Amino acid sequence: MIMNTKNKESVSQVFALGFPINLGLELSINFISFLIPAILLIQLGKTGNIILVSFSILISFYIYPLMILLLGAICTRLLPKPKLGRLTTQEDYLKYQILAALNKFIKRTPARWIIIFPFPAYLFYKIAGAKIDVSVLQSSPDSIPDFYLVSIGKNTLLGWNCNIFGHYTPDSTNTFLGKVDIGNNVLIGAEAIVWPNVKIGDNSIVQNKSVVRPGTIIPPNEIWGGIPARKIKSIEQQTYPIPLPEIEQVETYIQELLSNDYNLKCSDKNEPLLSLGLKIEDLTRIFNKLQKRYDNLFIDVTEINTETFSVKDILATIHKWKNTK
Repeated sequence: MIMNTKNKESVSQVFALGFPINLGLELSINFISFLIPAILLIQLGKTGNIILVSFSILISFYIYPLMILLLGAICTRLLPKPKLGRLTTQEDYLKYQILAALNKFIKRTPARWIIIFPFPAYLFYKIAGAKIDVSVLQSSPDSIPDFYLVSIGKNTLLGWNCNIFGHYTPDSTNTFLGKVDIGNNVLIGAEAIVWPNVKIGDNSIVQNKSVVRPGTIIPPNEIWGGIPARKIKSIEQQTYPIPLPEIEQVETYIQELLSNDYNLKCSDKNEPLLSLGLKIEDLTRIFNKLQKRYDNLFIDVTEINTETFSVKDILATIHKWKNTK
C-alpha cells in the first residue's frame, strides 16, 4: 500500500494502530520504572533506619529516570526500524511513528534531565544501538530525536538547542529518513540544524543557527555557516616544534635508570656500561625506555660498539641527533 499523508484515512489508520502500541509501551515503562524504587523504599523502610530510608528516597529520584532511559533504550533496540528513504508504505510509517512517539515520551519524563550527562547518555545510546561515542557532550536533551539514525565520533560537542534530525518532511505529502554521520572533534553550534543524509568530517565546525541541508557533505577541517550552510573557510592545521630533551636531563634520567633498575652508580661517564655488570639486553632495555620517555628520540644503534659503550656515548649520539633537527 502506498502511503500518502494527504490520505486522511491512511493517516488515521496509522495513528489508530500506533496509539495502543505506544500507550502500552509508555504505561509499562512507567510502571516498571516506578516499581523498582518503590520496592527499594519498602524494603529499606522495614529496617527502621532513618539514614537508609532517607538515602533510598534521594537515590529513587535518580533510579526512576534512569530506569526509564534503560527500558526506553531496550524498546528502541527491539522495535523494528523503517527503511531509509521516502516513507512509502503504511508499515514503515507506523514503525517510524512508534519510535518517534517513544522518544517524545522519554523526553517528557524526568529522564530528559539526566540524558545530558555522559554516563546515563552512554548507557542509553549503547543499549539502543546508536553509534554515539561516550565522549560526546550534548547541552540539550532534545538534540538527537532520531538517535538510532545518527553516528557521532569522539570529542564532539553539540551546542545548546541544536537539532540533528534523521527525518525530513519537506511538505505535507512526504517524509524522508536518512542517516547522519558526524566525525571526531566536531562542534555543532547552538540552535544549528542538521538534516538527514549529512556527513560532517573530523575537526569541522557548524556555526550557531546554521542549517545544514539534506545530502550535504562537509569535508574535514572546515567551518560552515549560514542558512543554508556553506563553507566559510578551512581550518589550518598548526604544527608545533618537537620539544627536544636537554642533554643534562637525559644524563640524569640514565643515572636514575642505572640506580633504580640495576642498583648501579656510574661515576665515570667514560666507563663502559658492560663493565658495570650490564648485559646487551639491558642496554636495549635502556634505549627503549629513553625513546619512550622522550618522544621522537632516535638512537642509532648501528654506530654503537657495545663493548666500550658508555653514558658519554649515549649523550654524544643524542647530541648528534639534536644537531640534525
